[in-house]
Amino acid sequence: MAKIILFLNIFILTLATVACDNSGCTFTKHKEEPSDVVKQLDVLKGHSFRVMDNDGKYRYDIAICEPIPGSQTGVGVLQQEMKDGHVVPNTTHIVGLISDADIISGTDWLMLIYGSGESYHSHCMKSTGEPEQRKARIMFICDPASTDVTALLPNVVDEVNDKFEECYYLFEINTAAVCKLRPLISIGMSTGSILLIVLVCVAAFYLLAGVLYKRITLKAKGLEQIPNIDFWKDFGNLEADGCDLVCRCSKRRGPREYKGIGDEQLGEADFQSPDDGLLPM
Repeated sequence: MAKIILFLNIFILTLATVACDNSGCTFTKHKEEPSDVVKQLDVLKGHSFRVMDNDGKYRYDIAICEPIPGSQTGVGVLQQEMKDGHVVPNTTHIVGLISDADIISGTDWLMLIYGSGESYHSHCMKSTGEPEQRKARIMFICDPASTDVTALLPNVVDEVNDKFEECYYLFEINTAAVCKLRPLISIGMSTGSILLIVLVCVAAFYLLAGVLYKRITLKAKGLEQIPNIDFWKDFGNLEADGCDLVCRCSKRRGPREYKGIGDEQLGEADFQSPDDGLLPM
């Protein structure tokens, strides 16, 4: 009886996927024009991988937005139980279909989700008592060194089947395909550093352009080639005058005047003529 139910389940899934477009994933949340997130998969699209789990008990075939070669139509992830290097009969399970795909992205990572897999038999039973369908989550992580798509090695991270709902198989693939382009000026630089770089560039352009103009057009030589040389010679004095004007709050003193002592400043009683000593008493 169990085999008949399994056969009917596979037959229904096959009929449901015959009419789907096998040229790529059908994203339920990206039905219109492909977004930038979906376009990140263009490099990986059409490639398939085969990987064993850590215990060597199950083998998984994974295809990126294309059906697995030699499998049923529209199968994105396939699970098979292995023993002594051979597939155990009646242990092949469809984990996810490309016709029920979704995609999530973040900083330097992207997750491709395949749904509508075969139903569980004893795990992941919903509150209604019905088994949940299998689901695959393929996690792509940025790795600038992994540029060769054909050499990528997927990793079976875990099978989460100890919940009532939202059970899934988690796979991990390191690839440079999901690495986002970095800006020429890193966002981590401070505003002061950016302003300093801009200031240095402007000063270098000013000096170079001025020297070329005065040398070629005005036939200047030596220090006279420096643009606005007269201004720069007086620049120190101008700064000193500006600082004196702004920073010194007291009233500026005028130049000192030296005045002689007038006769009116001397008392008449103290005044004696030098001829008084020559007069007879």
